[in-house]
Amino acid sequence: MSVLKDHNKIRSYLGMKKLLILLLLVPTLAMSGTFKNDEGKFGLKTKKSGFKFHLNFMDHNDHNFQYIKDKTKARAGKYFQRFELRDGDCFGDDDGGWSDCDTDRERVEFSTRPRQPIKKNQCYGYSLMLSKDFIDTHPTSTTLGQVHQHGGPTGTAGGLASFPPLIQTDAHEGYLYFNWHELSGSATNVIDESIYYKLKSLEDMKEVWTDISFCLDFKNKRMDAWVDGIKKVEILKSPIFFKPKAIYFKHGIYRSFISKYKARNNGKMPTQVVFYDEVRRGKSIKKVVEMVTKNLFSGSFMDMLDSKDPLIILADNFPWSM
Repeated sequence: MSVLKDHNKIRSYLGMKKLLILLLLVPTLAMSGTFKNDEGKFGLKTKKSGFKFHLNFMDHNDHNFQYIKDKTKARAGKYFQRFELRDGDCFGDDDGGWSDCDTDRERVEFSTRPRQPIKKNQCYGYSLMLSKDFIDTHPTSTTLGQVHQHGGPTGTAGGLASFPPLIQTDAHEGYLYFNWHELSGSATNVIDESIYYKLKSLEDMKEVWTDISFCLDFKNKRMDAWVDGIKKVEILKSPIFFKPKAIYFKHGIYRSFISKYKARNNGKMPTQVVFYDEVRRGKSIKKVVEMVTKNLFSGSFMDMLDSKDPLIILADNFPWSM
């Protein structure tokens, strides 16, 4: 009887070890969720993504955002994000300091926290998918992800107040572009020149996930970007001319100078639908990319859990060195 009890204890112990390993390896975004902060602002929490949360500092309508659970359609894990922007979807700050409605813009966009310091290497990655009926709004640009500045330079654009970002991924003229804002002038009257690098055809991004990743290397004064693991951009210049207090990532759908498109299309903007997944950041491209592409729950991996010590499997397969 004592031998049987010992055998059961061993089986129980091994079962607990496997459970512990599985909990450690659960797809990271499966533990995330939507919330509202103390000010009633809508946000999304994620874990092990390099961000604590994503927050909409303006407002949005019910149709503008959905957090969808469907592992058959997600890029990885169980959840993905759906953004929809319609004609007239413009909002402003609660304090009245900024209004997209008054500045020829429309958007539904999340800002990430924490912000990142202007030092060493700052890398970002996300998966993006366009709806099958996604419409290019050229000459209005649609921004699908950007790195913005906190405490950066200011100026004007199109006769309106401007707070230029560092990087935008812009959809226009049939392609997605890496848009580096090369800034000059003075901190209060900045000159903003967009330098565009072609990433991928918009047609090839419809109903299929595209993995986008890039690094801003402040130490070595360079920028690099990849699409689906293929290097598309190499800029051997400093990302900044003015040093802001910090930078931060934003994602969603942002349309600027919408009057340009409206003038050619009966005064209306089209509805655009875009999907996001695996929005991440890290201090190296390896860290960002491997978080997304590492398939820890393949059939062979589960077979190994049953055939070998779980702690050995964890050490062999989990990317501790990233």
